[in-house]
Formats: sequence, structure tokens, C-alpha cells
Amino acid sequence: MIKHVPVMAEECIAFLNASKGKTIVDCTLGLGGHTKELLNIGCNVISIDRDEKAIEFAKKELPKEAVLINSEFSKLREILDDLSISKVDGILADLGVSTYQLEDDERGFGFKGKLDMRMNPKQKVSAFEIINEDPEEKISNLLFEYGERRFANAVARSICRSRTEKSIETGEELLEIVKRAMPPKYRFSREHHWATPTFRALRMEVNNDLGELKSLISTVPDCLKNKGRLAIISFHSMEDKIVKHMFRDYVKKGIAKVLTKKPILASKEEISLNPKAQRAKLRAIEIL
Repeated sequence: MIKHVPVMAEECIAFLNASKGKTIVDCTLGLGGHTKELLNIGCNVISIDRDEKAIEFAKKELPKEAVLINSEFSKLREILDDLSISKVDGILADLGVSTYQLEDDERGFGFKGKLDMRMNPKQKVSAFEIINEDPEEKISNLLFEYGERRFANAVARSICRSRTEKSIETGEELLEIVKRAMPPKYRFSREHHWATPTFRALRMEVNNDLGELKSLISTVPDCLKNKGRLAIISFHSMEDKIVKHMFRDYVKKGIAKVLTKKPILASKEEISLNPKAQRAKLRAIEIL
């Protein structure tokens, strides 16, 4: 079994006000860490993931009472309708990419292996199509929008120049292309890997991450009971900004109240055991 530690599990349970008999939707099943914690306290759990491999893994590792749905979480209302469920008590979304996905070269999320990055392997467009077919301006814009602010133009130019010679097929090839677009002094000065913003931008574009997030939050008032709660864990500023502003908009409209005036961060103890938790921010609201 793959070792997996869910981020801020205790905090999620507390902010969701999760308890025995309540129905909670885990919108991001992954390796089932949060789902398992919710099942352990007696919740009825509906777990969603667009990665069919996550569903296959969960079927082997989770109790049979877990309801597993292979779908995008933006379709939450449709999923509940199909299950003949009007509204639920709580909704959880952990927006982090699973380590097993990053380390699987066939999935192409990391710096090695096939250039793919699709959470749902059945969708048509992968990172390969974007890198090899999109115009230079479009690539530059998406890199800039998703965080590669300083070298977006240079990286896009380097990509388009390289693909005239041969298709860019692997993460290793793309990594070398990004490297050539950045001065050594800049690369050596980075706290985190200098190519991370480029690869993250591609992953977010391929999977429409921000669009999915906005759709999920938009549908929540139609899916939660009165006093029902939504908790979202984000891992970078673009996601957190969307969550913060959409929650604030619900408060202004009188739809919800915020339970977290500031984002909740993982404890030092948790970060020491699970370094991934260092970037996590948890925000929660209650529907009125």
C-alpha cells in the first residue's frame, strides 16, 4: 500500500463539523486519506475523483460503504442528482496534486517521462498538444497567468523554436528547453525548482484547475443543507485567491458566513511529518 498522509485531517473534520451519520462529499479522493478519516468517525462519504486510477486504488483499500465516483467535482450537483440526494452536510476539497501522480512517469506531471499531465486520461488535450501546437503568444500568456512572470516570453519562444526541429515529447526535453531560456544566475538563486512554474502552468491549463474550482464553489449553495459547511485546502496563491474572494462574495450576499477569518495553516508538527503540508491553506464557510 502507498503511504499517504492527508493534510490537516483533524482541522478538516472540525471545520466540517463532521460526525457520525452526516453525509460528507470528499471532492478530491486521491489516495483516500480524508475519506478514510471521515469513514472512521461514522460519516457517510461520497468520494469523487476524475483520475480513474484513484478510484481503482480506493476500491481495493477503502471499506465497501464508501461511494466512489469517477468524475470532475464541478459536476457535483449532477452527481448528487444521480444518487437521489438533495443536499449534504459537508463538502471537502483538497486541491493538492498527489505524490503518486507526480512520481508516475507515464502520467507526465513531473520533470520526467511522457508529456501528458491529464488528471482524466480520457480527455483529448494533453500537455503534448499545448506545447507542440499552441501559438507562441498563447503559451506565453498561460505561463505568465499561472506564475512564470519573469521568463514567460523567453520560455515560450524557446519552446516554439525547439518544436520546429522535432516534437517535444517528454518532461526531460521540456526541462532542458526551459533551462536554456533562463540565465544560470537566476536558476541557481531560486528557493524552489526554477522549472516548477512552467510545469505547474501546463498542468493547470490541461486540467482547467481554476475553472473547475470556480464551478465547484458556485454550485455549493445548491448542494449544502442549511448550516452545511465547505472546506477547501489550496496549495498556491491563485487557488487561495479564488477561494477567498468567492467566499467573501457569498458573505456579502448573505448566503454564508466565513469560519476562517484567516487561512488555517498546518502545525509545525504536521509539517515535520508531511512537508507537503507547509504550503497548505485551509478556508471554510457555513451556508446560511
